[in-house]
Amino acid sequence: MSDTDTLQGAKALWHRQRIKRLVRSRLGQGTACLVRVNETVCTDPACPGPATDIRILGASLKELRITVHKPLDAVTGTDIAAAL
Repeated sequence: MSDTDTLQGAKALWHRQRIKRLVRSRLGQGTACLVRVNETVCTDPACPGPATDIRILGASLKELRITVHKPLDAVTGTDIAAAL
């Protein structure tokens, strides 16, 4: 694995953790919910590039899935608030 790959992986991990914190903060549940964040290929023709898929599993075991049509590094707290 090259240094570039390692750096890109670290940046992606940092953004995933940042988005998880934003989601948990917005929901007010802290670690009581499981949050999974992935960058995916967007299949929507209106979407210009990758999308961020966020899955939330609360204490009720009901899953909520949202998609933000932006790459990981572009997702903001406003995007999370609008999606939830």
